Amino acid sequence: MGYAGHDRESLLALFKAHAITAVADIRTFKRSSYWTAFDSESFGPYLRENGIAYVFMGDVMGGKPQIPGLYPDGQLDYGLMAGRDDFKSGIKRLVAGADKYRICLMCAEKDPLDCHRTLLIAPALKDAGFDLCHLVDGRVETQAETDARMIAINGGDEPDLFAAAEPDPESELKLAMARQIKRVAPKADDAIKQR
Repeated sequence: MGYAGHDRESLLALFKAHAITAVADIRTFKRSSYWTAFDSESFGPYLRENGIAYVFMGDVMGGKPQIPGLYPDGQLDYGLMAGRDDFKSGIKRLVAGADKYRICLMCAEKDPLDCHRTLLIAPALKDAGFDLCHLVDGRVETQAETDARMIAINGGDEPDLFAAAEPDPESELKLAMARQIKRVAPKADDAIKQR
């Protein structure tokens, strides 16, 4: 879920409507210069007062890590980030937490196609046996629907003369994801100085 376009009350109402019992805040920074109502120091206690557990996990799962080596070509390399031990431990924490809670991964971006929760975290959770769903405009969008939108936007615009007669959905998704990452993954100059 991205909180952009919401106030605290509308977001809380969505969490309650979808039986969310815990929020994992996966933003890199605990504070926002645009959406101050969602600063970790005040939003976490607000959720807890309303019966929803809260944990900040942006230090291990944030989409704008402050590690220059994760930007080898000037753009964040999600593959390098997914290979880090701290990211893997964050995934393990989410998986373990799912035994006790119905968890919402919260970031700022409204559209999951523009967020690392789709491009970085969803594949890791899929490998762990989970199917991420997204709350978009108050409705649930499955990861399969998100993937289909990604393929429609980033799909093969040039036919491959040597491709198999039947398209391979896994290959289509990988190509679409690579193109989407190229479009939206943070650039080092923007991510590392942004606080």
